[in-house]
Amino acid sequence: MGGLPLWRSPLSKASDRRGQIVDEVADLTTQDETLFDNPQFEHYEATSNIQLFFDLFFVANLTSFTNTHEINSSQKLSSYIGFFCILWFTWAQVTLYDVRFATDSIIERVAHACHFGVMVGIAIIGPEFLTENEGWGPLQQLSLILMASRVVLFCQYGSTLFFTWRYRATRLPLIAVMASLFVAVFIYLGLSFAFYRRTAYDAYIAWHVVAVMEVGVNLTLAAQWEAMSFERTHLIELGEGIIGLTKTIIKIETFDLRFTSADIGSIISAVLVIYLVYQLYFDNVRMEPFGSVNQQLWSLLHFPFHLALALMMEGTNQILLCAHVVRDLFNLTAIFEGDVSLHDRLITLNETVHTIYERFPSTEAVINEVEESLHALLESTANTTQEEMLAECQLVVKEMAKTAIEGYGWEPPKEVAEADFAGYGD
Repeated sequence: MGGLPLWRSPLSKASDRRGQIVDEVADLTTQDETLFDNPQFEHYEATSNIQLFFDLFFVANLTSFTNTHEINSSQKLSSYIGFFCILWFTWAQVTLYDVRFATDSIIERVAHACHFGVMVGIAIIGPEFLTENEGWGPLQQLSLILMASRVVLFCQYGSTLFFTWRYRATRLPLIAVMASLFVAVFIYLGLSFAFYRRTAYDAYIAWHVVAVMEVGVNLTLAAQWEAMSFERTHLIELGEGIIGLTKTIIKIETFDLRFTSADIGSIISAVLVIYLVYQLYFDNVRMEPFGSVNQQLWSLLHFPFHLALALMMEGTNQILLCAHVVRDLFNLTAIFEGDVSLHDRLITLNETVHTIYERFPSTEAVINEVEESLHALLESTANTTQEEMLAECQLVVKEMAKTAIEGYGWEPPKEVAEADFAGYGD
């Protein structure tokens, strides 16, 4: 059993002797020039494993970004879509190469190690992506990371071009793809200087334009040249929704310590939504190859499909948490309902405070502030009016409401003024 080669041709062993219109192995005396028209590319088991590993990086990257960027405002939604676009098109560019030309060699494994490094770099930038307080640094760093990704892809396509140079059908499409990557490299480099010199913050829009252009060129060439097609291949579906759902279930169990019948029904519904979406997708995928144009269109449509799927699952998880947040808020507002004496109301408030801060984590400063307010209420004198005591009660309840909401992982968007939130419970 031979060792792993340093460099390996992506061509199958039979492609050296097979013509475009000849179904059988060509004889050595064949003079037909179609011998150099249609190369056949090999696919290796090891490359499939590496592709799967790369897909896991994609899912993990999206999951970590979702955990650090709660979608609670239009700005956060735009940021989420922007990051998803960069992540997805970077992943798609690597996948489009792997499913057609990837080999199992030392150089290819080094290239994939570089792609893994790119994914790690994107993950590091994720928490700082388009956040005003982080400034220009992350923008410049992400531009350089994207540039490095395209440099590696340029070298990989160059390797394929080297091995397939004698096949005329591959020269122009491969050179065109390399040209698009070459242009992208210099655009990303230029953007990094723009961010370094702080000349145009909105220049990050060019990331998305260039990414769409790159994949568009790749898919267009794949539709025009048979040698560049990737029929009989597929793009993976996302598993990020499943990860988010399990985290939501664990969070509910941690804070509520029990599942009600409504919780169980909601969880079953969420699982059914995931299952039915996947069934609808795979039940409508034909086993036979698509036509060239349809195949490329089908592949490109996976971007909005994956984005919609990710947002749908994030919305499902938020609905599950929202039900518990609303229930806790109703329990808090119930303190002010009913014909109950002020003394009994204060006893209920005292018990509720201890229950809330035993269930949900909070800072010591907040806990001390609430305890001081509660102590002042309990030690109130006869000179304190009922209206003043109710106002103090409302302040305590508002702090508990904020603690419960933040305990479930929610945070109010920045564009919502504190005064607006302070009106809760009035």
